[in-house]
Amino acid sequence: MRLSRTAWLILVIGIFIIAFATLYTVYSRQSSEQEQLADSLAVAQARLPKVISDRQAAEAELTQWQDKLAEATSLLSKSEAKFPESAESIKYDELLFDIADVCDLEVMSLTASEPQSKKEKVEVEDIEVEDVTYIVTSFDLKVEAAGSVPDPLTEAYIDETVANILDFINTIATGEDFTTATVELVNIDIPEPTSKGEEAEKTSATIKITIYSYKGE
Repeated sequence: MRLSRTAWLILVIGIFIIAFATLYTVYSRQSSEQEQLADSLAVAQARLPKVISDRQAAEAELTQWQDKLAEATSLLSKSEAKFPESAESIKYDELLFDIADVCDLEVMSLTASEPQSKKEKVEVEDIEVEDVTYIVTSFDLKVEAAGSVPDPLTEAYIDETVANILDFINTIATGEDFTTATVELVNIDIPEPTSKGEEAEKTSATIKITIYSYKGE
């Protein structure tokens, strides 16, 4: 069957219309996608300066913390260097006896524990540096007033002895020989004043001292 010229013209026009519609749909879709991409690019470009600024600020803060950590580590090393390598019992026994003698006290008993390891988390200037293992030695001692108890035992004498005990404790707490020591416990036993001829007890104190030493890695 042969198509007339008019039929061919209608067919060609129909094909053209379909092709045009298809191309227009594709073009419209691409235009929409391009607009979305352009909007996304504009948003990204607008955010880029802030992202760069935030990154620079984060890098600056990281550098600051790295500097602080390095400084804290250095301070920790200097602090560790001040610790004795061991708490020799004989050395501290002699020091405690000497201090007691200066404070007009007598050391009635003195025992030292076996050195033990103790791990502690160390912070320097609010920065947690590391776990440090110390060697801990404890000294338990009892001191009391030197010499004989006066008769009668007066309140003034008791006050003087208490002052001597406090001076003894303060010397340990602030003395250069005990910079790595801690006074853990103090218990002072204060007797009542007596009348002449009455039996009297001495003012005494039991004290626990912990001394830290560090041998390093």
